[in-house]
Amino acid sequence: MNGSENATTSVYVADFSYHPIAIISCIIFLINYKIIGPKISSFLTDKYAGLPKAKKVDWNTRVNSTVHATIVSIICVYLFIYDEKVNEDPVWGESPMVRTTCAVVVGYMVSDILIVLYHWKELGEFFFIFHHAASIYAYLFVITYGVLPWFANFRLIAEFSTPLVNQRWFLDAIEHDKSSKVFVVNGVSMSIIFFLVRIAVLPVYWGRVYSYYGTASALRVGRMWFVLVSSCAVLDSINIFWMYRIYRGLKKVIKAKREAKSN
Repeated sequence: MNGSENATTSVYVADFSYHPIAIISCIIFLINYKIIGPKISSFLTDKYAGLPKAKKVDWNTRVNSTVHATIVSIICVYLFIYDEKVNEDPVWGESPMVRTTCAVVVGYMVSDILIVLYHWKELGEFFFIFHHAASIYAYLFVITYGVLPWFANFRLIAEFSTPLVNQRWFLDAIEHDKSSKVFVVNGVSMSIIFFLVRIAVLPVYWGRVYSYYGTASALRVGRMWFVLVSSCAVLDSINIFWMYRIYRGLKKVIKAKREAKSN
């Protein structure tokens, strides 16, 4: 390691006080997956019990995903409105709430990886593991060192679309009529929200990244700046591809609705 690298990494001061939150989060999501989620699902729809094992496992993980996304999204908006330190200093602004939220995210992702590994036959996908591992690595830096709080919180805006995406999967899993009002409204809402929180916000996010690139604050972050840029570039490329697929799916749903009306 050369002198410049020592200079950039010496500013980090590890604080492990948020790590227990991640552990508790992981345990809660595992309990929700195994016990609470299935009971609620059985209460909401009789068709849940009749799902094949693979779909039932997938269903339970999506219930977890929906709970996680809802909690994180609400906190995310609150922080953007009321956390002045993060807004004033996006790179080094101290925010216990951001670090707590990221700890919850890490706990959820660890639980998700454990569930996938346990049900590898039904859910196994190496890209999924890679995605979660990369995200955990990035968020661990936030909760341990308190760096890049604004950027970490901004990325969580994307979770707003997750409940609607999962809801569409739930409707499809129980073979709900695709021409029904519920299915169409979900499709339109999902497409709009997905576009707003994952595509339309890109100029804002990357504009802020560019504005801080090369500044003294960014240089102090060291290699985490590379992780920030590279990981987000990959994720945004995936989101653009997903947006295209959602758009095509929405067109099919609207077409089916029109055909149903004409018949």
